Amino acid sequence: MPKPSINPVGRIIRVCLSLAIVTGISLAEVRLGGVNHTTVALTLLLAVLAIATRWGLLESLAASVAGMLCFNYLFLPPVGAWTIADPQNWVALLTFVGTAAVASQLSASAKRRAVEQARAEEAASRAEAARQSEEMKSAMLDALAHEFKTPLTSIKAAVSSLLGAESVSPAHKELLQIMDEEADRLTWLAEEAVQIARIEAGRMELRKHPQAVARLIREALERMAGALESRTVEVRANNSLPPVPADRELVLIVLRQLLDNAVKYSPPGSPIVIGAAEKEGSVVVTVTDCGPGIPQADLNRVFEKFYRGPQARERVRGTGMGLAIAREIVRGHGGDIRVVSRPGQGSDFSFALPLAGQETRS
Repeated sequence: MPKPSINPVGRIIRVCLSLAIVTGISLAEVRLGGVNHTTVALTLLLAVLAIATRWGLLESLAASVAGMLCFNYLFLPPVGAWTIADPQNWVALLTFVGTAAVASQLSASAKRRAVEQARAEEAASRAEAARQSEEMKSAMLDALAHEFKTPLTSIKAAVSSLLGAESVSPAHKELLQIMDEEADRLTWLAEEAVQIARIEAGRMELRKHPQAVARLIREALERMAGALESRTVEVRANNSLPPVPADRELVLIVLRQLLDNAVKYSPPGSPIVIGAAEKEGSVVVTVTDCGPGIPQADLNRVFEKFYRGPQARERVRGTGMGLAIAREIVRGHGGDIRVVSRPGQGSDFSFALPLAGQETRS
């Protein structure tokens, strides 16, 4: 946490006030008369401590010097001179100066520690409030997602049933297909919101089991059959690939995000290639499209949450959360995700899932 700036004018004013306080106390004790040296020294010492507690070290040190000079000039013989006749009074004077300096230093240090502790407690309180807010947001999104899923599941089932009916006219069938696709999209948006909230709240739970990557790719393609209907998808994934310890549903989310990204950012009808291969202790999955590619300036930002390039904002609908979610899921598995752009030819999005026992190498 940055330290507050010090106002020089305010500091000078406080130093002058410190000098005035000590001088005023000394003159008041002279006017009273009959006050012994010990009482004078203790009174001035208390004033120095009060100044150190209220204002700080510089002000209290100035008060200590002023107190020493007043004590010498007004109370130690010969009075009215800056010299000391009795050598024993040197001990009293040096003791006063040393005690005042040390006490002011300790008091100022204690004040600084108290301020720092208060700031640390305030920061911890804000962090705890932010954590609770994230947990509450995640819980609310979870609840909303479940509430959405029930009617969406019913809508999906009803639309699927109507699509299978022979009595539906071609015009109505086209409308039903749109409803079917939009129901899928709403379901996916709800799932996106839940996942990003869980990631931000640190509550992403991985249920890892050995998974065959080729089978996960086939399942992802089946789930996206509607969106990929007009596309030629080439799969280059060998069934002999070793299984990876992964959360099946979360990896399917990553695959869906990358495939959906390829559909959105490449010309209609252009082919998509999805492949998987073993490489350096991981299984690397790559999704290749034939789109315009990604500008060099955007390559380092495509995985940022809510980031969408200028062309994407104009031409493609979306929330900008998909690739950010995919990145956090892959990182949660101990892997990495990256993109290689070929301007005018397309992009290659790839992510690596470490094999069993290889997670720490990612």
